[in-house]
Amino acid sequence: MEQTEIAEKTDTALPQPTKLLLSISLLNALANNLSNIFINVFLFRLTDQIGTVVLFNLIMYISWVPAFIFAGWLSKKTSRRNGLISGGAAQLLFYFFILLFGDQASTYVIELGILFGAGSGFYWISVNVLSVDYTHEKNRDWFNGLNGTFESFSKMIGPLVSGWLIYIGDGFSGYYLVFGISFFLFIISFIISLTLSKDKDYAPFHWKDMLKVHRCRSWRLLSYAFMANAFRGGVISFIILIWVFMVTKNESALGNFSFMSTSLSFLIYYIMGRYGSSEHRLLYMLSGNILIGLALGGLLFEVSWELLLVYGILSGISIPLFEMPFNTLALNNISDFDKNGKNRVELVVAREIALSFGRITSVFLLYLIYLDDNNDIWMLRLFIISIIIIGLTPNFFLRSKDVEEGSCPQ
Repeated sequence: MEQTEIAEKTDTALPQPTKLLLSISLLNALANNLSNIFINVFLFRLTDQIGTVVLFNLIMYISWVPAFIFAGWLSKKTSRRNGLISGGAAQLLFYFFILLFGDQASTYVIELGILFGAGSGFYWISVNVLSVDYTHEKNRDWFNGLNGTFESFSKMIGPLVSGWLIYIGDGFSGYYLVFGISFFLFIISFIISLTLSKDKDYAPFHWKDMLKVHRCRSWRLLSYAFMANAFRGGVISFIILIWVFMVTKNESALGNFSFMSTSLSFLIYYIMGRYGSSEHRLLYMLSGNILIGLALGGLLFEVSWELLLVYGILSGISIPLFEMPFNTLALNNISDFDKNGKNRVELVVAREIALSFGRITSVFLLYLIYLDDNNDIWMLRLFIISIIIIGLTPNFFLRSKDVEEGSCPQ
């Protein structure tokens, strides 16, 4: 079915191409949520070096940027499905090589990081673009609801199941089983992506417009907020879980920790979506940021199981308080700056560049700390303090009326 035919649907039923895209998204979500947090733990167990894990994430974030930009260009110059196919192929190869290298995987941490980052960059921009192209106003909420519900469910259950499988496995056999399941799911996802129809709605990529948007003060402030939030999020997305494993030495406990924190987030997201008010958007964000800061502040004293547990509870509550209104504000601004849909991809790429700058900066600083075998605990504490302080700055940038209204005075 052509894209134009999809757009002409008037009922809430999902046409065949949209069902295929939903299937791809669900399979990828399950595959990633089964394996993602344990890839880092796997590399740590192989080397007993946090620096190796940090390097993998640094290379992954660096590779993500050019892949995301190129995928954005590709999505407008050729069939939009090509980016999805390329991303799926890279993710498939990543898990293939993880299984092939086995306990020698840490030797190829740079190559694996490049594959994982490139695959993620291609996949995420492609699936976001296609999610808009393959839906319309009548069925978009239904599509996003199904996708979001399964994503949340797999994010809760995936690490719990994987942690248990790895814990009962002998040596690294549990890891290979989990990665093998993800590999199999990506094979199915890749095959389905090949069946998507080729669209013919090609358009130029507006490089000048992507750069020109930064002349607007509201977009610049929003970009600073993206960078600051990603500076914090890029690090805590993996280092907290490594610390949990270090103090528990138990993959099942790590899966339980992730399940607890994600379940709390799922509940808060539901409450916010059901009862949250747009009038209190900035208040929610400030409350969430303060709670995240307090959760991280406890780790300044000691990285113990008790304090990590407190962090897991507080972060599960506070991250949705900040992220949900922040993402809404970001999407509203993208919509305001692109009223006719001409530059939607370019604006998404511009946002991703800002996010990537924040992630790469913080992970690089953490890598420098762990590069020294005798890393100073005070350096790590100063780094945590910097994460707390910089993580609070989005509230400063976003309090401007220009950002709230998405305005761009000429």
